[in-house]
Amino acid sequence: MPYPSIKIRALQAFIAVYEEQSFSRAADRENSTQSGMSTQVKELEEMLGTPLLLRERKKFSLTPAGEIVYREGQTILKLLMGTEKTVREMQGKVAGLVRFGMIPSLTRSSLIPALTQFKSEFPDVELSLLEEYSFSLMRRVLDGELDFALVPSTELPNGLTGTFVGRDREMLVSSAAYEIGHAHLSSAPFAALNGKRLIVPSRLNVRRKHFDTLLNTHGIHVAETLEMDGMLATLEMVGATDWVAILPSAICYPDKSGTVRRLNPIKDPPINLDYVLVQKAEAAQPSAARLLAECLVHHIGATLADWEDVVAIANPEPSHLK
Repeated sequence: MPYPSIKIRALQAFIAVYEEQSFSRAADRENSTQSGMSTQVKELEEMLGTPLLLRERKKFSLTPAGEIVYREGQTILKLLMGTEKTVREMQGKVAGLVRFGMIPSLTRSSLIPALTQFKSEFPDVELSLLEEYSFSLMRRVLDGELDFALVPSTELPNGLTGTFVGRDREMLVSSAAYEIGHAHLSSAPFAALNGKRLIVPSRLNVRRKHFDTLLNTHGIHVAETLEMDGMLATLEMVGATDWVAILPSAICYPDKSGTVRRLNPIKDPPINLDYVLVQKAEAAQPSAARLLAECLVHHIGATLADWEDVVAIANPEPSHLK
C-alpha cells in the first residue's frame, strides 16, 4: 500500500494560512512561527508540484488544486481527530471540559433547563460558557477557544460549519405600564414603531443592518433611537420607561405573562431570526461537547415551539382562512 506524502502538519498549516489570510495569525493559531508556517506551505506545494495559494492585493485565494486540498484536507483532519477521540473515550465515561458560547437571547430562555438536564446525566463534565455576540463567538470557535457556539445565522468565515437549530421571530417589546395600542401577545405591524423611541443594537450586531433597512424601506420614522448592545439592559430599560425595542422571542420567554413587559409579534412584515450551531470544519467534537450541543439544541427547539403555540392561541386565524 503506497504511503501518502502529504504531512499532517503541512496540511494544518495550509488550511490555517488560508482561513486566517495571514502567516502570522496562522502561526498564532497553530502555536508555531511565521517562518514555520511559510516553510510548511512551501514544502506542501513543492511536494504536490503545483501552487495552492495565490496572493492578490493582500488577500490569499485558492488555486484549483488548492480548493481540492483545502476541501479534502478539512475532511481528513476531522476524521483523524475523530478517530483519536473515539478510541480514547472508549476507555472511560463522558468527562472533560466543554467550552461553548451563546448569544444573550438564548441564555435567558433555554440555558437553565438544558444545563439542569445535562449535569444530571453527565455530572463529571466541566462547563465553561462565554456569552457574547455572534462575530466574537465565531472568531473564538475558529481560534479553538470554544468547542462550539450558538449564534444567529449569518455568513460564516472560512473554516467554520453551521447547522440549523431553529427559527425565531422578532417581538416588539414595550413596558406594560405604557399603552401602545396593541394587546399583549397580539400581532403588531412594523408601522407600530412610528413615533416611538426605539432602542437598537449597535452596528456590530448582525440584526442592526436588517432593522435599518426595514425602517428605511417601510418609511418608518421613530422619534429617537438609542444604541444599546446589552439585551438584559435593554429589557430593564424598556420595562421601566416608554422606550421600545425589537428583540427575539427567545429572550422574551420569561415575560410571557405580560406583567412587566408587553410583547407583540411583529407582522407586515414578520421578522424572522434563524439560529445555527457553529463549529470548526476540521475539528471532531468530543463526546461531551457533542452531547451538550444536542441538549441545548433540544431545549432551544422546545422554547421556540412553545412560543409558536402561545402566539397562535393569541392570534387565531379568521374562520374564512381556515
